Amino acid sequence: MLRNIPIKRKLTIISMLTSSVALLLTCGVIVGFEIVNFRRGMEQELLTIATIAGDNSAAALTFDDPSAAELTLRSLAADTHINAAFIYDSKGQPFASYQPPVAATMMAPPVPSERNLHRFDNNDLEIFRDITVAGETVGTIYLRHDMLELRAYLVRSGYLSLGAMVAASLVAFLLTRKLLPMVAGPIMALGQVVRDVAARKDFSIRAEKWGEDEVGSLIDGFNEMLGEVQHRDAALQAAQDSLEKRVDERTEELASSLSVLNATLESTADGILAVNLSGQVVCHNTKFAVMWGISSEMLTRRDGNEMVAFIAAQTHKPEEFMRKVDDIARRKGEQDSDVIELTDGRTFERYVQPQSVGGENVGIVVNFRDVTLRKRAEADLAESARQLLETSRQAGMAEVATSVLHNVGNVLNSVNVSCSVVAEKVRKSRVGSVGKTAALLHRHAGDLAAFFTTDPNGRKLPDYLGKLAAGLAQEQEELLQELRLLGRNVDHIKDIVAMQQNYAKVSGVMETLAMSDLIEDSLRMNDGSLIRHSVEVVRDYGEVPQITVEKHKALQILVNLIGNAKQACDDSDRADKKITFCLTQHQGRIRVSVIDNGVGISPENLTRIFAHGFTTKPDGHGFGLHSGALAAREMGGSLIVHSDGLGTGATFTLELPLGGSHREPLSS
Repeated sequence: MLRNIPIKRKLTIISMLTSSVALLLTCGVIVGFEIVNFRRGMEQELLTIATIAGDNSAAALTFDDPSAAELTLRSLAADTHINAAFIYDSKGQPFASYQPPVAATMMAPPVPSERNLHRFDNNDLEIFRDITVAGETVGTIYLRHDMLELRAYLVRSGYLSLGAMVAASLVAFLLTRKLLPMVAGPIMALGQVVRDVAARKDFSIRAEKWGEDEVGSLIDGFNEMLGEVQHRDAALQAAQDSLEKRVDERTEELASSLSVLNATLESTADGILAVNLSGQVVCHNTKFAVMWGISSEMLTRRDGNEMVAFIAAQTHKPEEFMRKVDDIARRKGEQDSDVIELTDGRTFERYVQPQSVGGENVGIVVNFRDVTLRKRAEADLAESARQLLETSRQAGMAEVATSVLHNVGNVLNSVNVSCSVVAEKVRKSRVGSVGKTAALLHRHAGDLAAFFTTDPNGRKLPDYLGKLAAGLAQEQEELLQELRLLGRNVDHIKDIVAMQQNYAKVSGVMETLAMSDLIEDSLRMNDGSLIRHSVEVVRDYGEVPQITVEKHKALQILVNLIGNAKQACDDSDRADKKITFCLTQHQGRIRVSVIDNGVGISPENLTRIFAHGFTTKPDGHGFGLHSGALAAREMGGSLIVHSDGLGTGATFTLELPLGGSHREPLSS
């Protein structure tokens, strides 16, 4: 209610309300205090009257003289506010009574159980007082006093309070009117200054300061603000003049920039077309018209729909081109790009960019780039990469085949040795002695008894046959031993050939298997070579799940890594040649690390160890590691190398995903 009225009236109302409320509370407290004191005095006075009347009636009660008691009660007529009095005997029965003639007749109230009771109701004060004689209660007196005197007192107090409030409010109003200019005057003057400044836009006006209070501080601050505004207004005017001058200069620069921009658009190798949201051509460069063969008449008409239809007719898929144009228009020129194939064999890349002015989309800029030569070069490059990958695979397969042939050759050497031993033993066999013994017995077939008893050779023959039998048995055992060794070597050759055939058949087929089994297969293919070169193999297989992988590719990589590690150990001339295989799992991928203590790798070769054609071997071809890296990437994994330098050995780590390959695009 006070928010929008003038401050002078607002201060007056607040002052009057404050003084009135304060006076009302003060009068209320005083009147309330007087009422409490008046009631307390009334109680004390009536209690005294009851005590005197009771004492005067004690004899009447003792001698059972009701008339004397009533006579005593009539003396209460002097107090006109007592409108009833009763005396009860010791049993609580009415004994005597008194009621003024003007008062309404009332029945004697029963004596309460509580002794010496006094109480107020809405209109009267009641007192019950015991009458005692020699410490013994002989009866009770009851007095009823009206509240007219209290009401009259309240009326007088109310009039006095009202008069005091009116007089005090009048004084407060006069004082407020007298003192109000001291508070409202500076504020009203400040408000007038604000209105003058706003109306005349004259920031040189200053407000007059009346004192050093808060309003004075406000006026000082306002004057300082006016000074700052005046200073900034002058600076703004100067800046505006400078800005107008700069605008003129920039207009000239813009004209020059537009000339440079047009020259830039014409010099670019891309065709550029700008279209507004209504389909009207805003601008284009000459390259755009040349790329699409658009005539000057069509360019003059600037009809975007006509140009789109003309361009679509030159594309390999006109309907798809028009759907793409409609989609671009519907999305109001969001950034986009695609490739367009033309019927004449050319290939264009289209780039769409929204054109905005002041944050609002006003059109579309389309950039056409002829990428025909680049696409052809990419196709040629992809074909070269495919051929290179095939060559690398063949080289890897040759690596596996070479390892197989080495192992087969080693076993065949053992087979050849076993055959030579068997042939030598057969040549030196004493089986011929059996024939000679048989011929000797045949000559003496007619006189065998005499031959065994009288002939010296006959007597030696049984002992000779025993020794011959033992020698033939030993010879037979030696031949069987060589034959068993020969059979194992032949079985070994069959296993190696079968393993190679098995991996050759499953090339390109995914199979779930234990990675440790794959490592063991690669070790068996190189087993003979590792034994012949005295290379110790250490297996450190961790608990890993089975993996889904192309067995042939993984085996090709492992066989190549084992061959390289064996070669590195041989070149180091160490007596303790060792290759360690570590099998671990990390973040859903299997890691196979092949660690050797060979010659190591120099730092400058670490960055190109997997490059095609790079090799440090005199007879190397540089296909093995490159092919292995490509195969690992094709299976969704990787092949990495680490070495601390020459003489420190090397670690090659093959990492493959558990769930199968995720093929990546390959490059040479």
